[in-house]
Amino acid sequence: MDKDNKVAVDLSYLKEVASDNIEFMVEMIDIFLAQTPDYVSILSNAVSDENWSKIAEMSHKIKPTLAFMGANEAKETMATIESRAREKDDYQGIVVDFGKLKEDFNLIFSGLQEKRKELLASS
Repeated sequence: MDKDNKVAVDLSYLKEVASDNIEFMVEMIDIFLAQTPDYVSILSNAVSDENWSKIAEMSHKIKPTLAFMGANEAKETMATIESRAREKDDYQGIVVDFGKLKEDFNLIFSGLQEKRKELLASS
């Protein structure tokens, strides 16, 4: 359970932005769940290909959505990956961080699906 807590999604920022509008919150979660796996896949290919500019571009694109969903630790890791890619520095560090993030994304996605169900049940 510790790992779940570490990657837990905290929807308080989304809730604040949405002014507690459950329909809007569910819509934002749906968009995140629809788009982010594709972005992660593109980023994964970029990391495999050691494509610095694509790594920087995709990590930059994913980073704010993680903040929006309250996955702050993942957002910080993504920011580090982006920074390294822009500097063309520490490719091995990018590989290691992204490997960990891929595991975290599974927990983030399942956590958001759970929160989505809770929101729908409460509306």
